[in-house]
Amino acid sequence: MATAESVKITDMHGFGKDGWMEELLDLPANDEIELDNYTISYNQFFSNSTNTAFIEQVSISEKRIDKNGFEKYYLIKSFTGNEKIKELKNKSILLDRDTIAINIESYEYSKLKLRICSKKDVFSEINISTTIPEFILLYQDETVSIPIKINNSGLIDEIISLTATESDFFSHEFIDDSFRVDKIKLNSGETKDINLELKIDKYCTPGDYNFTINASGRSSSLLSIPFTVEENTNKSEKSFAVQLSKLYVSGKAGSELTIPIRITNTGDADLKEIKLEIKSPAENWDVEVTEKKIDFLKSKEYETVDLTVRIPASAENGDYFVDIKGATDGVETVDTKLRVNVKPQSNSAWIGIGIIISVVLCLSIVYRKYGRR
Repeated sequence: MATAESVKITDMHGFGKDGWMEELLDLPANDEIELDNYTISYNQFFSNSTNTAFIEQVSISEKRIDKNGFEKYYLIKSFTGNEKIKELKNKSILLDRDTIAINIESYEYSKLKLRICSKKDVFSEINISTTIPEFILLYQDETVSIPIKINNSGLIDEIISLTATESDFFSHEFIDDSFRVDKIKLNSGETKDINLELKIDKYCTPGDYNFTINASGRSSSLLSIPFTVEENTNKSEKSFAVQLSKLYVSGKAGSELTIPIRITNTGDADLKEIKLEIKSPAENWDVEVTEKKIDFLKSKEYETVDLTVRIPASAENGDYFVDIKGATDGVETVDTKLRVNVKPQSNSAWIGIGIIISVVLCLSIVYRKYGRR
């Protein structure tokens, strides 16, 4: 058991060199800092007897196990009075078998500035926890949101990196205020609540799994989440169809055709972000739809969009094909082909013009032959 001799006062300085970690910390009045198994406190108070005498005190306590097996802090050294504290400015306080050194860099009203050097990291302490049950059951193709609490109970501000178990059977995202993150900043003493979105793959093998989260700064903390995946016998099937009102249309070169397209959700799960992919017969064909993406479509419902095909004026006679395909989350349709037949331009206008010219010529000849008589 430690005694007062575990605290040493020395004139030595310059401990923050090779093999030592060093931090400059503020200790306000009536507050304390924890250094591994020790606490350093700085208190200002009035004497209980007269309530007029102002007293300052720096105290050092050590955590021990009492006879009942409980942790408890015991006072092992104190420095009382303004003069006693000032004397410490040119000295070093050594703790824990000379592995922690404390220097009072400045002594101001209501605050001490301490330079603390240590051979081990007593400055960083990260804790991570959750409120979910110890064991949880999940289905294939299920996504669950798990609340995570991360606390920086160390003495320094930190950037906390967040990593977790990687697997082909499940994926994850850390969400902070609706944004995906892989790092968070926590000031000393700060706690932040975030969510872990854990998605189980629909082909995940049923069985027991263990998901581990690592929150790491200068120190790190692990959180293990065991869960069991069960086969989803009621899992929803996603499927949809792209249907044309006509599979065959015809038009002349330079004309425009409009064909309605029906997108039907044939599965028993709602669909999001259905995209239509259109492939034209050639680069000079102008093909477009009124909507290339349908944001949401409920099960068994449909939506109609218009497909517009503009046949180039230079298109030759014959058959051409427009390919239409739909795709959404993990589901896509087979290509639906629209046959476009380009018809030859009609010659009736030219025939009419030819007849008119012939009539005019004939009248001109008759007039010349008989008109002068």
